[in-house]
Amino acid sequence: MTTSGAYNFNPSLGELVLYAYNLCEVRNTAIAQEHMEAARMASNMLLATWSNRGVNLWTVDLQQVYFDQTPTILTLSGDGKTVTLTYATPNTPIYTVGTQITIYNTGLVDGTQTVTASSNGSVSFASSYSGTSIPSGATIVPVNQFGIQTSVTTYSVDPSTVVILDAYVTNTSNENNPIDRIILPISRTEYASYPNKQQQGFPTVFWFDRLISSSRSTGSSGPQVTLWPAPDGTSSQYFKYYRVRQIQDSNFTSGQTVEIPYLWMEAYAYALAHRLSIIWNPQKSMILKPLADEAYEIAAEQNVEQAQQYISPQIQGYFR
Repeated sequence: MTTSGAYNFNPSLGELVLYAYNLCEVRNTAIAQEHMEAARMASNMLLATWSNRGVNLWTVDLQQVYFDQTPTILTLSGDGKTVTLTYATPNTPIYTVGTQITIYNTGLVDGTQTVTASSNGSVSFASSYSGTSIPSGATIVPVNQFGIQTSVTTYSVDPSTVVILDAYVTNTSNENNPIDRIILPISRTEYASYPNKQQQGFPTVFWFDRLISSSRSTGSSGPQVTLWPAPDGTSSQYFKYYRVRQIQDSNFTSGQTVEIPYLWMEAYAYALAHRLSIIWNPQKSMILKPLADEAYEIAAEQNVEQAQQYISPQIQGYFR
C-alpha cells in the first residue's frame, strides 16, 4: 500500500457547507438557495467569533510604520467651503481636529490650515476652493501655533486589526546595525494623564485606540495608535508591531476556500453544523454543540507558540 504523498486537502466553502448540512441531517438534494445564504452568513459570524476568542496564529503578521511626518497628497477636492486631501493609508499620520498643517506644492491651497475633520488617510479644512485635482509632489507638514514643524503622535492602523500584540521601535541611524527597543501598551486613562503629550523623544509606550472603521461609521477616524513621547524623527525611525488581524471573509464565489489551516477543519465543520442546525434541525443542536466545543478545544491546544515560559518574583524595584 502506498500513501498519497500529498498535503493538499483544502475543501472549498461549498464543500464544507455541504458536509456541515450532512452533520445536521440535511441531505444535499434538499439544499436550496436559502440554505446556502444562511450558511454564508453563519460562516462569517463563526469566523468573527473565532477572532474574538483569542490569538489565531495564522492571522498574526508584522506591520511597519515609518515616522514620515510629511505624507504625499494623492487627491485634492473642494466644494467651495471645505477642501479634503487624501494620502496613503494605513500606517500613516492622523492629523487630529484643531491641529495645524501646512500644505506645499498644490498651487491651489498652499499655506497653513486648521484641521476641521480627519480620518484614516484624509484631512479636511476650510477653503473656498472648488474642484478636484491630483497634485504632483504636494505634501502635508504638521506645524505648531508658531508655524514650526512638529511631530505627529498618532498613526492610522489597518481596520482589519483585532489587537496589537508586541511592539517595538527601530533606530536606523546606523544602517548597518539597526537597534530595536520594545515598547509597552498603556490605557486611554494613562495616556490622558500625561501632561505634555507633544514631548519629543524616543517612544516608550503606545496606546491602541480601537475605533470603528470609517467605512462602517461616518465621522470615525478609524483605529489608530498613539505613541509617547512623540517621535522626534532622529532617535527613532520606525514603529513595528505584531498584530492579530481578522480572518478573511468566506464566500462561495469561484470555489473560494475558508482562511483556516488544516488543523482547524474539523472544528470549523462542527461549529458551522451547530449554527446551521439551530435554523434547520433544532433537534440536532444539542448533539452538535458538545462536538463543536470539543473540536475547538483540540484545535486551540495546538494554536500556541511552543516556547518556554518563566515566572519569577520581583526582588527589587525597577526604578532607583
